[in-house]
Amino acid sequence: FIFQAIRCTLVNCTCECFQPGKINLRTCDQCKHGWVAHALDKLSTQHLYHPTQVEIVQSNVVFDISSLMLYGTQAVPVRLKILLDRLFSVLKQEEVLHILHGLGWTLRDYVRGYILQVGGGLECWCLGPALG
Repeated sequence: FIFQAIRCTLVNCTCECFQPGKINLRTCDQCKHGWVAHALDKLSTQHLYHPTQVEIVQSNVVFDISSLMLYGTQAVPVRLKILLDRLFSVLKQEEVLHILHGLGWTLRDYVRGYILQVGGGLECWCLGPALG
C-alpha cells in the first residue's frame, strides 16, 4: 500500500495529514481529531450500490474500511468482526494477511478477535468503534 496523506474531513479543520498520537494512535497529534474523521477522506463515494449488479470488492477498499475498525485497536467488537469477515471472505488469503499486517494485526489475533498481549499485563483495551 502506497502512503498517501489523509486529511481531516471535519468542517473548518485545516489538518492535511494524520499524525498518530504517541499515547493514542487513533488521535491525530496535529489537530486532535480522531482517526475516523481522517480516514473518511480515503473512502470513495463514487461506488454506489445497484441492487441488480454484483459488487466487486477491491483489496484497497477493504484496507480502507478495515483501517476504520482495526488501526490502533487491540480488540474488535463482534458485530464489526462479522462485517470484516464477510469482506475478507472474498479476498485472497495473501491480500487479507497484507491488510492485517499493515494495521498491526496477525491472522491469529484477528481470528481470536483481540491482540494477545505477551508478557506484562494489559493496562487498558482500545476497542474498535461500536455499532449503534
